[in-house]
Amino acid sequence: MNRLFFNLIGLGVLACTRAHSADIPPGMVAIPPGFYEPAFREPAEPAKLKVDSFLLDAKPVTNREFLAFVTAHPEWRRSQVKRLFAGEQYLSHWEGDLELGRQVHPESPVTFVSWFAARAFARSQDKRLPTTAEWEYSAQASETQPNGMDDPIFRERLQTLYTAPTPPNLPPAGLGSPNFFGAHDLHGLVWEWVSDFSTAMVTASVPPGWS
Repeated sequence: MNRLFFNLIGLGVLACTRAHSADIPPGMVAIPPGFYEPAFREPAEPAKLKVDSFLLDAKPVTNREFLAFVTAHPEWRRSQVKRLFAGEQYLSHWEGDLELGRQVHPESPVTFVSWFAARAFARSQDKRLPTTAEWEYSAQASETQPNGMDDPIFRERLQTLYTAPTPPNLPPAGLGSPNFFGAHDLHGLVWEWVSDFSTAMVTASVPPGWS
């Protein structure tokens, strides 16, 4: 979400967010307000950005969850989606419109999903995609600190994750240790969409062959 630095197999639906409230729905974690330092910024932009509190899905969206979405919303099935909103590789790893196939684990993060489909999924859950600032702020947390970027061990582990080859089949979501806020798998499994992804990069284009 972007950070868009991952060397992985597909674009996944980022954990969805909604405004923070006193009640935390099942499957979500509360992210308190705070600040983060953007890795890339214009000279006139502040060195630190304030992030308000919000709720974040505790783990990435899975194939099972996205299958339920396209089952309820036929317009987002692989054979019916408009090419304006999803490319040729959209859900290409599934066996069919409503069939995952034997090679796709239902609890693994869903991949090969377009930004439009990710946004539609989030809205169907009465949620939204996180902003770049929200994702970056959440993802800078290590297991023990809200900001682990000054921890050389944490940074080294992230570098290892970014450079490791992608396994042929992704493991189920949520197996990794939760970070300080209780969120799982913000690093190392999939690229993830953010609501304002095009504002966070020099170009809004997607890597060739990805949907």
